[in-house]
This record gives sequence, structure tokens and C-alpha cells, in this order.
Amino acid sequence: MFDLISFLTQIPVRRKETKIEAVAVRSYLFPLVALLIGLPVAVVAFVSFGFLGAAPEIAALLTLLSIYLVTGLMHLDGLADFFDGIMASGDRSEKRRAMKDEKIGIAGLFATVFVILLSFFAIETVCAGLTKTAPAHSFELRSFYHFASVFVIAEVSAKISMNTCMISRESKEGAGRGMGALFIHSFSKSGYLVTLISAILISLIFSAFSLRFFIVFTGIAVALFVSHIAKNNFGGAGVSGDVMGASNELARCATLLVWAIIIV
Repeated sequence: MFDLISFLTQIPVRRKETKIEAVAVRSYLFPLVALLIGLPVAVVAFVSFGFLGAAPEIAALLTLLSIYLVTGLMHLDGLADFFDGIMASGDRSEKRRAMKDEKIGIAGLFATVFVILLSFFAIETVCAGLTKTAPAHSFELRSFYHFASVFVIAEVSAKISMNTCMISRESKEGAGRGMGALFIHSFSKSGYLVTLISAILISLIFSAFSLRFFIVFTGIAVALFVSHIAKNNFGGAGVSGDVMGASNELARCATLLVWAIIIV
């Protein structure tokens, strides 16, 4: 778990060096790390909207900032590279070359800004709606639970999205090289079953055992769509580390948007 936390978050766990191989082998535990990400973000949202209820834009900005302070910007980089690749002109080899380019293109920049803005407005809408039904300034445990539900399930959805990308390949042959290939080769169907069970259990707990736990499956839908786009644009080795990172960011954003629709 220390390696997983060190890899997926900026939380200091006193590890000299993260063992990527160990992370890849135990990537089926991603939903548990998502729980550690979602809870502190929920605390920031709960306190921010409690004290800054009259300025929900600032509270939403602080909440969004807390997400990337906890998780880092690694997956945002994957999101930018992914869109640079699919928007590049030319054949698949040229698209792969554009995705692997260290420089961020206009397509990647636009996609990153757009996803961040969507997440910002979704957070503002969801949390403002929660403060109306259960005022955060009361600082009651029940009020915090509603905030935790949103951000924990959104983060679990993001992580299960990456796991779905790992298992979505029809064959592990030709997965290429690099970090993405390492995760694909290390992941198994039994591991994915553990991922699904843990994600469902966490979502049930944080949805008060209501049908809202189905929101977590947004991440799976996003992953299948992203994987399909990647295969069409990049060929057999389409599902890479950048694709997984992009799926993580898109799944979190999409899940927050679903929450916003339900709350409103």
C-alpha cells in the first residue's frame, strides 16, 4: 500500500523509492487508494463551502486545487498527451509520435483546460446543492458524509477507469513497452474482479446503500470509450500509460458531472 499511495498521490509515506513493479502487481487495490484521496478532498470541500458559502466559486476552486495537491499532475499530463495524439493528422504512427512528444500541443492544452473547467463547475454545482439540503456550516457528521460521498465515489470511479483500461485489451501481446505495458501485463481478470468488488463495497458505504452507488460505473463507461478511441487512433498498442491517465481524469470529471445532474 505504501508503494501504491506513493505512486498515485503526493501523500508523504516515507518511501525512498517507489517500486513500480510492486504497484503494477497490486494495481487491483487502486480503489482503496481512491478512498484515501477522496476523504481529504471532501474535508477541504466541506470546510470551504462551510466558511465560504457566499462565495461558492472560491470554495470550488480550493476544492479543485486540493484534488491536484493530493494526486499530483501526472494524469493531467497523460490527458494532454492523449488528446495531442488523437487530434494529430496522419496515420497511426504519426499519432503515436504526437502522443509521445514531450511538448504539449494546442489540442492537449485545450482538453486539459476544458476538463478542469468542467470539473470546477461540477464541483460548484454539487457542493452548492449540498449546502442547501444539508448546510455545511453546521459541521455535522451527516453533512460531511454527503460531501464524502461525492468525492470518494468520484475518485473510485477514476481509479476503476484505469483498471478497466488495463483489462480492456483483447490481447496482452503487442502491448509495447513502458509503464503502461507493465501494468497491462501485470493485471489479470481475477485482479479486476477484486477491483470491482472493492469499488462496489466502497460506493455502497458512501451512498448509504442506495442506488446512487451505480454512479461509480461511470468510470467503466468512460474507460471503454477511451480505450475504443485509443485503439482506433493508435492501433494494437493503443492502451498506454497516457491513455490510462486520460481515462482517470475524464472519469473523475464525468462522475462529478453525473453527481451535479443528480443533485440539481
